[in-house]
Amino acid sequence: MGEQRLDSGAPGDIPAAIRISTACWLTSAVVFGIVPVILDVAGIKFGQSMPDWAVPFIVAFAVPLTALQVWAAVQLQHGAGWARLLLTAAAVVSVLAAPLAQSALILAGLVLTLAGAVLMWLPVSSRHFLSVRDGAQAEALNRHSERCPTAGP
Repeated sequence: MGEQRLDSGAPGDIPAAIRISTACWLTSAVVFGIVPVILDVAGIKFGQSMPDWAVPFIVAFAVPLTALQVWAAVQLQHGAGWARLLLTAAAVVSVLAAPLAQSALILAGLVLTLAGAVLMWLPVSSRHFLSVRDGAQAEALNRHSERCPTAGP
């Protein structure tokens, strides 16, 4: 039996670790960002109680941040290094904020967030980000050399 690997094996493909990380981040956005907002707006208590006056502020804060998380998660697959850094910062904030809201829903979102963060920093993931960056640099050099040909002998 072969061992299970978290890379795709083919050059230029998105490694499985990145695909799974993206899935974790997208699911985390639903579990950690969207569902709690829907429950709060509906007045359904799912853990820590929140005063009614705070709900509009939570919605105004959570919706744009969740949208940013979804966008960054999608950009992971394209090898965007900024997305990996932004999502790492989101994971750190999630870990620091987790003790404030102890509910099964929030803890499930936290587990997904941490899994997504770990997967996007595995060596196979880092190689993907480096490959994408190196490819973009080579393409930029080619475009530059086409615009500015050097004088031949």
